[in-house]
Order: sequence, then structure tokens, then C-alpha cells
Amino acid sequence: MAEGVYPGNANDLSNIATGSQNKIIMDNPFGYYPLNDEVLRVLNNGGTIIIRGNQTNKYMKNLEIIAKEKGLQLVNKRQISSAGYAQSSGEPIKSKTIDEYIFKK
Repeated sequence: MAEGVYPGNANDLSNIATGSQNKIIMDNPFGYYPLNDEVLRVLNNGGTIIIRGNQTNKYMKNLEIIAKEKGLQLVNKRQISSAGYAQSSGEPIKSKTIDEYIFKK
């Protein structure tokens, strides 16, 4: 793994210092809410969070509302190709596109 890259459980980032991350990327989050307190704790002020997934994923619902409530700014929202993305079952995502959100702290 490259220096500064921390794979792991998004609900427990205790091995990562508070405010130490400039960019966090989450692809098709499952089993955790992508804007949880641990994620926001490690993101530095001015840092970026990129979240990709589709609206059938319950963890992607209401992202814009939650982000605003947590003081994040939506920088960009667009649809991107779903090629290479899979459901939690391992099956390819059926829709041709997924949503990509970019938020700034």
C-alpha cells in the first residue's frame, strides 16, 4: 500500500490522526454511512471527500442533505460510468452510470 493510503473500516479510523487527510475516496460504500463522524474527524479543513455509488445503495441516500447539515460544501455532482463497480453480492451494478459527489470541508 502506498504511503498515506489507509484502507480499513470507515467506522473505526483510530489509527489515523485527526485532520491528517486531505482527500478521502469512497467507492460504493456498504455497511457504513460515508459522512460519519470518524470520516469527518480525519479529514482536514479544506479537505475533499469523493463518494461514488448509486441511489439503490441505502448508504448513498440523502447525501447532499447530510453533507449540508455537517457543514460540507457540494463542489460537484455528476454521473460516471459504472463499469468496474460491483454490488455487495459481487455482481456488476446493473445501471450504466453511478453518481459521484465531491464535497469540501
